[in-house]
Amino acid sequence: MDPRHPQEHQGPTSQTPAKLQNRSTAFLDGLRGLAALFVFIQHYVGSFDANVHEHGFGEQGQYYYLASLPFLRIVFSGGSAAVAIFFILSGYVLGKSSLCLLRDGEQPACVMSLISAVIRRPLRLYIPTLGVTLTYAILMHAPFGIVPDIPWAPPKASIFAELTHWLIESINFFNPFQTHGSNRAWYSYNLVVWTIPIELKGSMLVYSLVAICAFSGSSQLLSLALLMTSFTVLLHLGKWTMACFVAGLALSILDVHSMDMTYLSRHCSQRAQSSLKHFLFVAGFYLLCQPSHDGHPEYSLDTLGWHYLTLWTPKAYNLTQYYRYWHSWGALLLVYSILRIQWLQKFLNSRPLRYLGKVSFMLYLVHLAVLGIFGDRIGRLFGQVPFGAKDSWWDNRLYIPDIGPAGMSSRFLVCMLIMLPICLAIADCGTKLLDTPSVRMGKWVVQRLGLDKRIVLAIRVNR
Repeated sequence: MDPRHPQEHQGPTSQTPAKLQNRSTAFLDGLRGLAALFVFIQHYVGSFDANVHEHGFGEQGQYYYLASLPFLRIVFSGGSAAVAIFFILSGYVLGKSSLCLLRDGEQPACVMSLISAVIRRPLRLYIPTLGVTLTYAILMHAPFGIVPDIPWAPPKASIFAELTHWLIESINFFNPFQTHGSNRAWYSYNLVVWTIPIELKGSMLVYSLVAICAFSGSSQLLSLALLMTSFTVLLHLGKWTMACFVAGLALSILDVHSMDMTYLSRHCSQRAQSSLKHFLFVAGFYLLCQPSHDGHPEYSLDTLGWHYLTLWTPKAYNLTQYYRYWHSWGALLLVYSILRIQWLQKFLNSRPLRYLGKVSFMLYLVHLAVLGIFGDRIGRLFGQVPFGAKDSWWDNRLYIPDIGPAGMSSRFLVCMLIMLPICLAIADCGTKLLDTPSVRMGKWVVQRLGLDKRIVLAIRVNR
């Protein structure tokens, strides 16, 4: 996942609709894996074409790159869109098992399940993250310059000083009681983990909203209306991260109670339903393909099909965040439609994408470090020597001409064929050594507290 496997959020739900949950978990993992892959590609391809593919197709009548085409561009510059998808998926998955218990009248079990999830979630997010960054901090002082120097995180005088700095920075950065975001302070040992504290905050928001549903006794329709209103208001105010979690929870309520499908089946033909689902999929896909580059809204403003949409972006979004508004709407529409289009579910449930989903969290966490250690060296081996860089003995040893359009040139494709397996292999090891044990630790803590038994007992007593 990127930070977000659904399996660990589902407590003991033997009485919930297991068939639906298992099916959902499978293809949503595939979507998560695909999104994590897009993040990896975006962070690698820019060193080969200086990010020119991020311009809008036909922007100012001069940027006509295949990798910039609507829909195709998400493969090469879909990292920011992927983050919105991650947050929507988390909101959907985190609340679903508890909502199923609530739907079945198991309120005490729902409360115990939420308490269990609150305990497990920080362990699930922070143990792998801290494990990866600690390993990177140690490797910074490994011999032979394994980790190259980077401007924003120069190595300290000694490994002891490095570990001390890592501990202090980790405590400060991962403190949930502060503002986090992609345009806020960076965590120098891994720039992409700015999403992790937000994942924790969003998770707690989802759990709190489900608890309110459990105790308020409000109808499903009222809960859905309030959630969608909250999503719209939060998104308009620039709080797009929390808005995405709220939207994901709204989708979960829709699915648990089959609200939309029941209504559509009564008022629309099968053909009309199918047309609506596919229209929403295309619309969401298009919104996720907004040209986006921090500090350059002109990429979107000057692109045919995006001028007015960019102008309609609320003023709460600054120059570095202008694309988050439509990406959030796009992620909502995309996930909603995927939850209802079977051929998309089958595609996402394919074996390669299921594997990507399995290692997606670790792929997200390790890919920058892997690119820093291997990416530049492999690129230089095939002739991609950065301008002004110091010479090294492996420069141009296996030189190949860089032929082809931006984002899809021969040199980049060859390097990707090497780098992706390396990154997946390391992500697979990280999944086994850090990711899976963090899930087990969370379950162990819950078992030690007896919460698993209390959930089962609550279900039995209520019945």
